[in-house]
Formats: sequence, C-alpha cells, structure tokens
Amino acid sequence: MGRTGGRVKIGVLVFVFLAVCVVVGVVTWHLTRRSYQNNTSANLSPKKTEIRLGNSIIKENLKVEIKQGTQNVLTGQLWSDHLRPNEVKWKKTGDKQGIAEWPRDRRLELTFREEGGIPCYQLNWQVTVGMETVLTDCWDIGEAHWYGGYEDYYQPWPLEKSSKNMSAFVPHDSYQKHLGGVQERYFLSSKGVGVYIEDDVPLFISINASNDNRVCLQSKYEKYPYQNFRKRLPSLNYHICVSTNIKLIHDYMIRTFIKLRPSGIPDETMFRKPIWSTWAQYHKDINQSFVIDFADNILMNNFTHSQLEIDDDWTPKYGDMDFNVKKFPNPKGMIKQLNDKGFRVTVWLHPFFNIDSQAFIEAASKFYLIKEFDSLQPALTSWWDGKLAGIIDATNLEAVEWYLNKTKFLQDTYNISSFKFDAGEVNWLPLVYSGNFDVPREYTRQWAKLAYRSDTNVRHQEVRVGARSQDLPIFVRMLDKDSNWDYTNGLKTLIPTALTFGILGYPFILPDMIGGNAYHRHPEKELYIRWMQANTFLPSLQFSIVPWQYDDEVINLTRHYIKLHDDYTDTIIRLAKEAVDTAAPIIRPLWWVAPTDQVALTIDSEFLLGNDILVAPVLDSGARSRDVYLPEGQWKDELRGDIKQGGWHRKYRAELHELPYFTRKMN
Repeated sequence: MGRTGGRVKIGVLVFVFLAVCVVVGVVTWHLTRRSYQNNTSANLSPKKTEIRLGNSIIKENLKVEIKQGTQNVLTGQLWSDHLRPNEVKWKKTGDKQGIAEWPRDRRLELTFREEGGIPCYQLNWQVTVGMETVLTDCWDIGEAHWYGGYEDYYQPWPLEKSSKNMSAFVPHDSYQKHLGGVQERYFLSSKGVGVYIEDDVPLFISINASNDNRVCLQSKYEKYPYQNFRKRLPSLNYHICVSTNIKLIHDYMIRTFIKLRPSGIPDETMFRKPIWSTWAQYHKDINQSFVIDFADNILMNNFTHSQLEIDDDWTPKYGDMDFNVKKFPNPKGMIKQLNDKGFRVTVWLHPFFNIDSQAFIEAASKFYLIKEFDSLQPALTSWWDGKLAGIIDATNLEAVEWYLNKTKFLQDTYNISSFKFDAGEVNWLPLVYSGNFDVPREYTRQWAKLAYRSDTNVRHQEVRVGARSQDLPIFVRMLDKDSNWDYTNGLKTLIPTALTFGILGYPFILPDMIGGNAYHRHPEKELYIRWMQANTFLPSLQFSIVPWQYDDEVINLTRHYIKLHDDYTDTIIRLAKEAVDTAAPIIRPLWWVAPTDQVALTIDSEFLLGNDILVAPVLDSGARSRDVYLPEGQWKDELRGDIKQGGWHRKYRAELHELPYFTRKMN
C-alpha cells in the first residue's frame, strides 16, 4: 500500500509538472507570436500582411490596387486558384521591396522604383519546387481599354472587344486563329498603365476569356511550345508602370523596355510606288508567259510599280532555290526582259525544305535543319505546302550563311533584286526539337534578321513576322487578309492591324493585297474600291487582284488613289525617318493626339498619318456615308474644302469614288 500510494503521489506531481510546462509553453508561444506580429506590423503597415509600395497596396489576400494619384488605375489578384494566401510568410519589406514566400512551392518579390515621375512595379514570381507548377496573375480590365500585344485574325481594337482564351504567347500564324506572327510582350491601357513581361517567361495569356473582363498572365512549361529540357523552374516576371495618360506611358514603355528602334528606313521606292504580286491573281498557276503578260498589262494600263513579285510556285520542289525550267524555260532571259521594261523582280522564299527536294538532302547532310531532340537528324514538320519538311535553323550561323549564299546565287545569276520572306512563326517548328535557342520566339527574330541580311543595301525585301526585331529597316507585311467586309480577317481588320503594328514598334507596315487574297471568293467591285481607299494613306500599296479585271471606273479610281498616295509619300517618308529617331509610328491611333478622349480611345475605323492627317474610309458594304469623328480642334475637309470642328459629324457623305480625309488646321 505504501509503495503504491507513493507511486500515486509521484504520478500526480509529474502530471502537475507537465501541465505547468504545457501552460508555460503555450503562453510563451503566444507572447512570441504576438511579439513577431507586432514587429512585422511595424515593418509592414497597420494590417499584418499588407504591403505598400509607392502609392499602391498589396493587401493581405494578395489583392492589388495600383494607383495614379488617388485613383485606382489597375486592380488584380496575385495567385492562381489553388494557392492559399493565408500560407504567406513575409520575409522582408521596406519602402522599395517586399518578399513573400509560400512554404510549398513559390516566392514573390515585389520591387518599386520611380523614374522621371513614372512609378513602376516589378512582380517576380519564382517557383521553388516543382517544374510543373503553374503561376497565374489576373488583372481586372474594368473600364479601361487595352492595346498592343499581337497581330490577330480578328484584330480587335481595343483588345477587350473580343475574347481570347488562355493561349501560348509565341509568334503564330494568325490565319490559324492563334496569336499572330507580329508580337511583343507589351500591353498598355487607356488609364495610363503599361505592362511588359520579360523574355524568359514561358508565357500564356488570356484577355476577356468567356467575357470575364480580366487579363490573365500565366507561366508554365509544357511539351509544346515551351520545351523544358534544361529542367528550369517556371517564373512570372513582369513590370507595371503608370503615367497620367496612355500616350505618356506608351512613350515611356517603348523607351524603357522595348528600347529598339529602326536603324534606318526601307527602300523609298516601296513607299512611293505599288508592289505587284502574282499571288492572288494566279496563285500557283504561274509560268514565264504569265509573268510577262502580267508586267505588260501593268504598263498597258499606265500603272506605276516598285517591283514585280513572283510568288508561289516557281521552284522545282519546295526548298530548291532555283527556277523550275518546265514553267520558266529561260528565267535569265525573262528577268532581263522585265528589267528592260523597268521592273525590279523579287521572288517568294520560306524556311521549309520538303523531303523530295535536293536542297533538303544538302541541308540535312550539313546539319543545317532544326534537329530532333538529342539527335543530329532533321526533325520533320508540316506546313501548308508540304506534309513532311525540314526547316532551316535560323539560329545556326553556318546554316544562315548557307541559306544566304542561295539568295546571292539568285541575285547574281538572274538579277533577282530582293525577296518576299514568308513564315517564320514558332508554330511551324516541329513539336519536339533541339536548337540553339531557349526562348521559342528567338527563332522568329533570327528569321527576320536573315531576311534583312539578304538585302542590306537597297532594303526592298519584306517579312511577315516581328519579335524583338524593331531595329530592322524592312517592311513587315500583314498576314493574308480574306476578301470580305467584316472582322473575320476582312477589311475591318486592316486599320486595327496597322495601328497594332505601330504601337508594337513596327512602323514600316506593308498591308496585304488590296481586295484581299480571294481564297474563298473574288472581291466584288465595291469591296475592291473601298479597300483601295482604306489603303491609300498607309505606308505602301500592294496589288495582285488587278483593277482591269473590273471596268474603266475601277481602273481610273485606282490610278487616282495611287496618285493621291504618291502626293503624300514625302510625308510618309518624313514620318518613317522620324520613327528612326523617336520610334513613333507612321500610322497612329486617334488617341495619339487626344489621349483622354473616350471616342478617340475606342474608334477603330479611322487613323492618323502623323499627327495632322486624319483618314476615315468607308468600310461597310453599300454605305454612301459614315459617321466621322474628329479630335478637338479645327480640321480642313479635303473633300469639301470647308473647316470642321472637333467632334462627331454624323452621316458624312462619301460616294463610292470618295475617301474622307481631313488635315489639321494650325492656329
């Protein structure tokens, strides 16, 4: 009994001792936690997980408010759906920086800087564990309008006018209804917000997907197009800058993040006189006699020309860069004949080598084609003119020199003057490949550089892609337009595409062929005339569907508008040279001169040539009038001769032969 009772007393004492320890531990933990929270709050802000950077706030649930003065200009949510904000651990903070970590897989570094009165916020997500982790930030569109980014099949202006589901942000053939081949990771809004995403981010974007009124940025690695053979962890690193209006923020973003501007201007003759292409007129059914007839008809109808372009299909096999002697029995004689008639002659080129071509065998044997992963064998791809083809590795310097030797052969042997370069988008690469580039769009940039190197003296080549290649002094062509009136890649997308090219830093715009490509139908007379008018004040004219296919009225109107274009070419060339100095576009949105005007911010059927010429073509079938909007000030109506004040001019008369345009009246 005694020993048992003693054991009970000892047990009670032990229990009491342990209970006291637990209580002390709990109290100590609470005091330590409260002390940590108080210290953290003192370093951060009155709320325990709220960060203030500059004039903006990242709240405890990672809701962000970015301000200009006292006004919210952008709000967003900084996590993907599965992320738990209450797991955040703020490691460090201050006036210029805040760092947050989640114990599972990621960290966020926020940095604030201000330059010349422009506040900028860098948001840099880094995955710490898991190459398959997905990072997503979404920003509310709100009442703002967004611009920039990419060429598009539907080409909305502003961007939120259409819906774009989450898509890989790499140059793509927009005719396949993906983000297009002219593309920059740069967006801006009507509230004076600019966004730039860093090159090494494996970027996907969505804009107003399912009408959610949000712009979402996403980073992730997938088998295609962002291969991750180097086993990188995803990152989402981007910058948001704010100014008082859209024009000021655009100037700052171009200067700070894009940085590139053209090193010169293309050949002036391409600005002054039309290009005549065989494509829409003949498609692949071209031969020597058709080309000569084409040239003769241009001259017979008294049209000027900068060059005659021999498009698809002039080679024996796709990839063989020489003439098919069955279709062109005497190419040297043909080109001399064309030269004697005053024509420069260009030919169509591309990066593909079909497996039945001699050039494929040569390029593959020299390892100049994009290769299979972890192999020296060429990786085969498909394109619109071949199911099995190799594609030149434009990032391989030896391969580029080999390709350029082929172009020089054409120049030296036949007196080919320059080239129309097609393709170059990432989507034509094989699904799995190895190359000398980690960022997919580097292929596009190098293809554009190859195109420039083919003709560095005269510079009358053209390319249809752009990706960090604003420095190249060459024309960038819009992708093929369809011969229709609407926003399904038709006439109504012409002006929005030109405006987008200019905002992204590509001022030397080559519109597609007047009247479209006639893939599905031939353009009717009215569409052809209105298309020609809409094209008149753009930097260059390109014909393939010919005016003499219609009637004398079309022929005479075409001559008239070619002459009108020529009358303003000195202005266009002056603006082209200005672009070299300032990176300002030749073709400008109305908000360029009226950055807070709500109509100027949304209208997509008018444009400015420079700051002082406003063009308002008729873009609707059967219309003989349109509503015209003029920014504040006085404008001379060049059709009627009177002076009009800024504002709406409803039902402005414009007969089929008339193009409304206005010039600013200086005080």
